Amino acid sequence: MAMIPYPDDEKLSKDQELLFDHAKILMGRLANAVRMAGHSPKVMQPLMGFMVAALRHEVSGVLPMEIKALVILKTSTLNGCTYCIGHNSTLGRGLGFSDDKIDAVAGDYQNSELFTAPEKAAIAWAECLTQINYHQGKGKAVKEQLKKHFSDPQIIEITMVSGFFNFWNRFTDGLEIDLESEESVGKIKNSKKVDVEKYVAFMRDAWWND
Repeated sequence: MAMIPYPDDEKLSKDQELLFDHAKILMGRLANAVRMAGHSPKVMQPLMGFMVAALRHEVSGVLPMEIKALVILKTSTLNGCTYCIGHNSTLGRGLGFSDDKIDAVAGDYQNSELFTAPEKAAIAWAECLTQINYHQGKGKAVKEQLKKHFSDPQIIEITMVSGFFNFWNRFTDGLEIDLESEESVGKIKNSKKVDVEKYVAFMRDAWWND
């Protein structure tokens, strides 16, 4: 059970309604994490703008969604965030990942035949970032592999995605946000691609443009 109540749907402010309506349009559903963050809609609106840009290929055009999903899964698994693991395992399946591949992210992925060399490099960097060992131990070798397989903009995006989920894991886990029903979580498959025009409409419709 969540640490504090979610906003009352019958008493939403104009900013909360705007945020929630666009979340449903962009992500195919209103996730409990976004509902909870809606207590502070003027913070969550720009954060959602960042989330969609960073996590969906159609907006940034830099990094394939499959790489992002693996980075998210590795970060969330290391942090033990049940909420984000549940959401992004479903997203992974929507992207074509087998259950074996999803499970392998948490294990000896470097010796698994289920991952390509670039995928292993991205997962390893998410691991270094989350465990804060990028300046020591295996960090140097991981950076070398990362640079071998990804461009500078792609490395920036991988780092942003893992960094964001290190924050988001703590937000959802710390506030004990409830994982939605299986049917609701399954709707995340509807948001594996985002309509850029709808994203632009959200950014134009946000409170800072009033």
